[in-house]
Amino acid sequence: MSEIKVVKKGQFLFKAGDKIQTVYVVQSGQVNICLQKNNKILDVMTVGNGYVFADLTVLGTNVYLYSGLAMQELKVTEIPLDVFKAQYDSLTPTYKTFIKTMADKLKWAVNEVKNSKQERSAVPCAEESIPRAFGSIFHVLNHKGIKDNGKAKVDWLTLKNYSQRIFGESPKRIEQVTQILVKLKLGEYILGRDPNNVDPEAPDTEIQGFEAYDLAGLEAFFEFYQYYYFKGGKSELLKFDEANYNTLKILLIAYAEVVPDKFGLASHSFDQVVEVFKDYGIQLGNGHFTALEAKGLFCKRKTVDGKVMLQFDKKEFEVQINMWSIIREIDKLNSIGLVDMSDVDDGPKKKTQAIENGIECTQCKSIIMLESKFCSECGAKVVKAAADKKAA
Repeated sequence: MSEIKVVKKGQFLFKAGDKIQTVYVVQSGQVNICLQKNNKILDVMTVGNGYVFADLTVLGTNVYLYSGLAMQELKVTEIPLDVFKAQYDSLTPTYKTFIKTMADKLKWAVNEVKNSKQERSAVPCAEESIPRAFGSIFHVLNHKGIKDNGKAKVDWLTLKNYSQRIFGESPKRIEQVTQILVKLKLGEYILGRDPNNVDPEAPDTEIQGFEAYDLAGLEAFFEFYQYYYFKGGKSELLKFDEANYNTLKILLIAYAEVVPDKFGLASHSFDQVVEVFKDYGIQLGNGHFTALEAKGLFCKRKTVDGKVMLQFDKKEFEVQINMWSIIREIDKLNSIGLVDMSDVDDGPKKKTQAIENGIECTQCKSIIMLESKFCSECGAKVVKAAADKKAA
């Protein structure tokens, strides 16, 4: 007896090596037929409504040779294996031979695609594909889109068709890249009503266009990536670094209200910047600036009227944080095989300013436990009088 099974986006319908115990018929949604290699997802093909996962059963294989990943909420009908085999065995020899021939062709086609992609890369958006994918989106927006005050928008079909025909980019990768830009609030989809839906009050759910908020920033990213990817010995600059990312993020939070001068330099009291970092449980020191310099980001300390000021190019730092955000999302895409729009980065978290049975360090203002003798952040000795006062 057939049953309906619902699989959420990002979950596997089955994995390579699982025993085949049922035949799945896709009712709605899309399934990415893929392989998993070294915790990476290798896309083979995407199938949708009406697809029947019976080719391996017809060929007499007992386990899945590939995985099925739900690209959106998926509904499938489960047909018991013995029921399917009984129906298949009841066919005439001609029909059975034809179906087996088609299953053999499908197996051959899947293997060809798999081998071809394995030779290039085993991830959805490999390093060598990143500048081409982002570059193709930029050039289509720049030459075919409508530009206005640094923004640009283009028809969805135009974007996918030109990216594929002119730049050789797959429509699927273009969609994944635009999803990253939308997730990071660097762009948005222009939605419209599904032309096949006759309901006049139906919501706008069909993607009809794409708009990038910062065309120059998009160009800066793929130019930056292609330059350092093909420049020998500089690939380290393209690796996502959580510590540097958080340092840069907090710096920009501290300078949120600071207006740069005519040279683009933003200046702020160094002591106040240190206090902001303490809110996040970080003792800002020379090591943080040295790590940023290794990534090509430079800060300068300058004394003005007896006060130490911290200066840097704010626009450069804002562009860099966007680049690192994009690289991190690409890493996630290559790890799980899709862009998880619900996995939103809220940035570094502020350190809790009050904990039960805790006191404030007199030196660095961090919260420490009453029974502690030294601050875990700065190493300062706990003042007993302060602890006794808190306890009282």
